[in-house]
Amino acid sequence: MGRDKRSTRDGARPGARLGLMLAGGGGITVADMADLAVRAEEAGYDGVYLAEAWRSGFVTLAAMAQRTERISLGPYVLNAHARTPMIAGMSAVDLDELSGGRLVLGVGSGNRVTNESYQGVPVVRPLRKMREYVELLRLVTSARRGEQVDYEGEIHRMSGWRCQVDPVREAVPVVLAATSPRMTRLAAEVADGIGLGSLQSAEYVAGIAAECRAQAVRPGFSVLMAALVAVDPDAERAREAARTAVVNLYAGKPHPHYDALLRAQGYERVADGVDGAVRRGDLEAARRAVTDEVVDRLTVAGTPEECARRLRAYAEAGVDEIL
Repeated sequence: MGRDKRSTRDGARPGARLGLMLAGGGGITVADMADLAVRAEEAGYDGVYLAEAWRSGFVTLAAMAQRTERISLGPYVLNAHARTPMIAGMSAVDLDELSGGRLVLGVGSGNRVTNESYQGVPVVRPLRKMREYVELLRLVTSARRGEQVDYEGEIHRMSGWRCQVDPVREAVPVVLAATSPRMTRLAAEVADGIGLGSLQSAEYVAGIAAECRAQAVRPGFSVLMAALVAVDPDAERAREAARTAVVNLYAGKPHPHYDALLRAQGYERVADGVDGAVRRGDLEAARRAVTDEVVDRLTVAGTPEECARRLRAYAEAGVDEIL
């Protein structure tokens, strides 16, 4: 899935590919994000990825594809509850064509807040759904013109659909987002890579990466991770920004799996403190509840030199691309 490694302007590399992760909120425009993709490519980044949170998963990436030539592009990640495999697959084939074969297709089941509260879509048997979703997605994205796709699963099915477009590649690489041990095992079984979220220590990620590579079915299995990064010549200012980012995982658009991640890594008291303060509406108390240890181990925060060391630690843990 990766491109040739290139040096960033200051010559520093973490030993892994570097991706720029965009959320798309806060007033940033599609044109702004396309400009950022151009700047990232010029700076030596390997990929630009867009969260399907405040923006759709494909439109902004299409604008980026028109403005760039080398970098990988992809949703990180596409919500499988928001699109059928057919629609997601056709969109992926189109974007892969537009970008000249640079799409990395990140997909995931989303969470109950996004699916049930925001969309009114129930989450039922997510493991079975994602297994079938990826299987059918592969059939749609790899079908040649005139080829018929039929699939009969327990959740997803397709009958009589006939492809009318030749894709530019034999296969689009699929990265499956995983936040639980069972979804991790599924990613190793059905996907080309695993997409990890933030708030994970290098040691924790090393265990996941080793497990995935030991169980991976497809050659060249990749580990991608979206890190919380705060860089500032003033190290303490960077650390405060990282604390705010951790709190935003509770207070902005709630992501329950990050609470579970904190607890799984032994930070139950931090999770309780942040969650309780956010529920009371006391964001300052929530920031105070994020300990120095959590900032130092689960985020990448500090001076440029400190952040470079932290990124190298994740590369040594087995991460192929750090977003």
